Amino acid sequence: MDPKAETPRRVSEQRILASARQRFESFGYRRTSVAEIARDAGIAVGTVYRYFKSKEDVFLAVVKDMNDAWLVLARDVLRQPGTPTERLARLGAVSVKFNQESKLLTSILNRDTEFVHAPLLDPIARNLVDQNVALMADVLREGVEEGSLRAVDPERTAFVLFIGGQALFNQDHRPYEDVLPLYVDVLVRGLLPR
Repeated sequence: MDPKAETPRRVSEQRILASARQRFESFGYRRTSVAEIARDAGIAVGTVYRYFKSKEDVFLAVVKDMNDAWLVLARDVLRQPGTPTERLARLGAVSVKFNQESKLLTSILNRDTEFVHAPLLDPIARNLVDQNVALMADVLREGVEEGSLRAVDPERTAFVLFIGGQALFNQDHRPYEDVLPLYVDVLVRGLLPR
């Protein structure tokens, strides 16, 4: 039997997670209650507790679902043909779109304690950064090994690229879509063999 088959349990759990994600994105962790999640999902509060022990567990499940969806998308983009720099550029473009559509992930990466409960924040943010850096490091490593990129430490370089892209995304001086091509050009030129 397909583990993702639409059983009544799976449907209820998905309704809870969809309602919770919408509430967390609209009101933040602190201003969302299990009762509001249940009401928005059209179920009894007790039904939420049948699937999750607490609001924190619901929140963590929402973040896990969002991150899992991102990782599937990112891996698909990176598997497409192209040079390492072309694949990283595509990953950046898809990442921008994904983050623009997810206020919650952006708040987590920015460690927005007004939006997300502080004790939950650091391990989730660290995990999100680590997973993204690992994806990028694999592509950089491949480029270094094939000689299309200069010899760099893939993990540290991926971290710098990720944090630089995140800072660029979060600034409000220039429209992100206007400065992203320059960022990509600078990073590609900097990574090319000398």
